[in-house]
Amino acid sequence: MPLTAPDVRRIARRTGDKPEEFIRWVDRHGIDMDDEPEGFVELRQGKRVMVLRHTRGGCHYLGKDNRCTIYTSRPLGCRIFPFDPTFHKDGNLRHLKLIQAADCKYELDGKNDVDEIRELDAKTEAQNDAWHEKIAEWNSEQKKRKRSGRAAGTARQFFEFLGLS
Repeated sequence: MPLTAPDVRRIARRTGDKPEEFIRWVDRHGIDMDDEPEGFVELRQGKRVMVLRHTRGGCHYLGKDNRCTIYTSRPLGCRIFPFDPTFHKDGNLRHLKLIQAADCKYELDGKNDVDEIRELDAKTEAQNDAWHEKIAEWNSEQKKRKRSGRAAGTARQFFEFLGLS
């Protein structure tokens, strides 16, 4: 699950964990985000996306009972999962695609509120837009660093840039 700075802040506040404990950085081979190049952060080791770490074959915060242990603080992407909606400009649902990344019983219960999905989608889009602007600001600075002969920043420096450490 790709993460944004607000997601990381919520999780860290809720758990007391440091970002390094629950974040994994993946390259373009580790995640299908070819249609979202603006989500990649330029780091010393190359372009990476910040995702929620997996342990024991599942999400880092998946409990032994297979339930989310940070449910009220989970990333927005988790809140809208497994839906990938498209809305008309007037707000009506145009297309609702189910993401086939995992078996999710929620998608089959027939109790999916379009207004709730629309609200989550709008919130997710706004957060992603702001996140991509922040990444663009960081990436621009990294290009300047490289042009001046210095290496790109590290993940720790990126966290500092975001005010997460």
